[in-house]
Amino acid sequence: MSFQAEELQPALVDRLKEVIAQGELAHAYLLVGQNGAGKRALAQWLALRLFCKHVVDGEPDGTCPECQRILAKSHPDVVVATAEGRQIKVDQVRYLKAEFAKTGMEGQTKLFIIEEAEKLTTSAANSLLKFIEEPGPGVYILLLTQNKKAVLPTIQSRTQVLELLPLSPAAVEKNLAAAGVPAALQPVMAGLTTATSAAEKLLADGWFEKATGAVVDWFKLVGRGDYQAFVAVATDLVPLAGDRNQAQALLDLLALIWRDALLLGNRVGDLHFAQWQGDLTPVAQRWRQDQLLAASELTLECRRLLEQNVNFQTVAEQLTLRQLAIINQ
Repeated sequence: MSFQAEELQPALVDRLKEVIAQGELAHAYLLVGQNGAGKRALAQWLALRLFCKHVVDGEPDGTCPECQRILAKSHPDVVVATAEGRQIKVDQVRYLKAEFAKTGMEGQTKLFIIEEAEKLTTSAANSLLKFIEEPGPGVYILLLTQNKKAVLPTIQSRTQVLELLPLSPAAVEKNLAAAGVPAALQPVMAGLTTATSAAEKLLADGWFEKATGAVVDWFKLVGRGDYQAFVAVATDLVPLAGDRNQAQALLDLLALIWRDALLLGNRVGDLHFAQWQGDLTPVAQRWRQDQLLAASELTLECRRLLEQNVNFQTVAEQLTLRQLAIINQ
């Protein structure tokens, strides 16, 4: 039976096979990689390998009762923690602690998977430290993140870090095509996510196509130094920020389009908004590199402001006014 992890991260699967064969599997790993690179698939493969009753040549068979329950996400000794909203809080960690204290319900092995580990609050992360250091025999911990820098250094130092390789262009194209992303929009979507499931959510109800068009129109106004861009935030962008995920995606699109303008100004790099190069080029040619760089850097602050509970409209309007001030110097 073939597994997705072997398609997405074959080198890491081979590495894990080797350390398991040598009896050197660490008790805690931090899996770092972009969305869609295979973090969950790799965690699932390791769970299958740890619990499978019919391992052949280092491979789980995928068909035994243990494997089937893992694939169905119903194995009692594989515990998964995910963020509730924007954070993984102390209450969730308390539950994990209680599970840590138990022996395996059906054996001596237990596996804990913490998704989006960058969302652990500081107190929640600190409360995990002792358990990561001394989890007990047969207990394994996997923390998954796309942003290693957002994970506490004390957590990183107590885990073995596995950096997942970025997906190949062919794999990205395959994932996004499977999600139904039109070919012209695939480079833009790839700037946000390469995961099929995440792309499907962004495509729902035509949201992604509308958002891309609105961002391009807003960019053209800002690029001309036109203060109608401020009005466009309220009329065109805010209605598309229906929930937090959409607001984050919109801010990421704003960052991507300014990143492309900066690259055009330097005449280097592949563009996400390649289909709209004709709209980006006049801006890149009209403004100095220091202006393009300053405008681009402002977009990188937006995510942080949103995470501090500043609402999307305020963030986007402040960004627009600051960029217009730079452009109209």
